[in-house]
Amino acid sequence: MSFHYKQLICRTIFFTLFLMQLGCGVLVGTTVDAARNIATYPLKEYVFWGAYKYDNKWDTPYKPIETPEDHGEMLLGIAVSGGGSRSAYFFASVMKELSKVKTSTGKSLVDEIDYISSVSGGSLASAYYCLTRYKDKKSIHDKQFFDNFKKAMSSNFQIQAVVRLLLYGYWIVDFVTYYNRGDLFAGIWEDNFWGNATFKDLLATEKNGAPKLIINGTDLSGGHKFVFSTIRDQKFNNSKYFERLSKAGFLKHATTKSHTPFKTIGFETLQSDIAQYPVSKAVVASASVPNLLGPVTLRDYSKKSQYINVSDGGIYDNYGVESLMEIFTTILDKNPGMKAKIIIVDGSGYFDVDKVDSGESLDVAYFSLRPLEISWLRTKSYMEYVFQQAHKFVNDQGEKPYRNLSYQVLSLYDVLPSQEKKGVITGEKAIDTLLRPDLTTLNFFKKVSSIQTNFAISAEDAEIVDEVAKKVVNKLRTK
Repeated sequence: MSFHYKQLICRTIFFTLFLMQLGCGVLVGTTVDAARNIATYPLKEYVFWGAYKYDNKWDTPYKPIETPEDHGEMLLGIAVSGGGSRSAYFFASVMKELSKVKTSTGKSLVDEIDYISSVSGGSLASAYYCLTRYKDKKSIHDKQFFDNFKKAMSSNFQIQAVVRLLLYGYWIVDFVTYYNRGDLFAGIWEDNFWGNATFKDLLATEKNGAPKLIINGTDLSGGHKFVFSTIRDQKFNNSKYFERLSKAGFLKHATTKSHTPFKTIGFETLQSDIAQYPVSKAVVASASVPNLLGPVTLRDYSKKSQYINVSDGGIYDNYGVESLMEIFTTILDKNPGMKAKIIIVDGSGYFDVDKVDSGESLDVAYFSLRPLEISWLRTKSYMEYVFQQAHKFVNDQGEKPYRNLSYQVLSLYDVLPSQEKKGVITGEKAIDTLLRPDLTTLNFFKKVSSIQTNFAISAEDAEIVDEVAKKVVNKLRTK
């Protein structure tokens, strides 16, 4: 066998391993994946003692750790959509602009936020915001924070992942243990940002004034929303409004009897201590697009030998709005008529039905993301319905407890520079605002709508996002 032939074989094997580590095994069929799992099972399960099989290995039972609620005169929540680094950077840019908006009390609007509910890339940015800005009293007043925030969210995490995978030998760990790409990204975010921070550390930031963070995932096993939060599961399941929605006739025949519609689960349901759980793994779970990242496996200590798989929160609700609605309506049930507002920061992506797919786009990323994008589109309609019906809801006492609950959408595809130049009305309710591509500068629109959903964003794309963030927040100021 010639030297060149041996070299060709080595390169082929190396390239095949590289593709498998990046998730491209889907392209050659699930048979290859199944064969690989069978071959490596003895190594993973017995030689390496099931390393990385599930994350919550401690047997400490769940214990409530949340801080007391103090909402003031108005409830304010931020819902941050999924959308990779595009959404993460958009949130960072929007938060910088919101920090300049003053309330009637003279405080910055961002300092009045009670809750942040996030999904996928939005969870990365939200976790960074809470863990970094509220780390201590000094960091809260850091004038450079928001610039550092934007810089952090513009990092190219995908390049870092490839470097670790190939040059640092992480592909070996991936091959012989249950370590996966989710663990890889969790390590990158820990090394870059917050170290080995757990939900105990997140609780400490809440005591320093941080909003209560809700990181949303999807329980693939039971089809429920899974939340990573210091807030107890039961507080998501006490809403009179969602109790009534769950009794809707069309849901009764669509699932097994054991499935509870609109049920939210978390570590309290699993009877596992969340205080020890790494925030980075919660972010990974929230961003675990099927076939590309994760899912995250957790042990359910309420049942013997039971595990659940938590995947991308966007499968269930890509905007994190339902979690806020569950919390808010529960609070408003006890305080009818209280003022409450939800601001939705939507960087989820523009659904382009006119795009002509090239051969290059038909890869594992396309087939994994496109079904999610369709789901995201449907979720928008669902959440609009939820909002509209909430205002009409009448409780057993004949009151409308949610009458002062309002919402505002700050969308990456809402107010573009050319809309202002052409005098287009932008002050209507955000939920009713439809983007008119024919009224925008075509070149700018193409740029902003083509920013990809991944964990990297170019300097040019970041500049475009900054421009839109200023416009949408200015719209909020004038309402």
